[in-house]
Amino acid sequence: MGKIRVKLTILLVLAAVLAGGFYYLKNGSMKDVSTALSQTVSSEEKNYTVYEYKITKIDGTEYQGISDNGTKIIFNSKNLDQKLSDIKEGDKVKAYFSNANRIDGLIRVVKVTN
Repeated sequence: MGKIRVKLTILLVLAAVLAGGFYYLKNGSMKDVSTALSQTVSSEEKNYTVYEYKITKIDGTEYQGISDNGTKIIFNSKNLDQKLSDIKEGDKVKAYFSNANRIDGLIRVVKVTN
């Protein structure tokens, strides 16, 4: 009778650890994966690599941002030939880079809406 009780106790502990691990992966860490990593874009935008940044500072026409993984970006609205007046500090933006020209290949910036 003692061996069965020990085995059942070990089985219950292992089941609790497994359930706790599943709960953590489902509700915790999987949502925290950085969105600034390169991601596949829709078929019409397959020539771009997209990163997400939070705008940390705006100085005239210069915008600074940081991703969840610490990558920084600085861009100038004059060089993008696009209106960015609706973007404010604290906003999240998606930055589209050309796959053909990764350095200085920023094509456009779009505000992320929740």
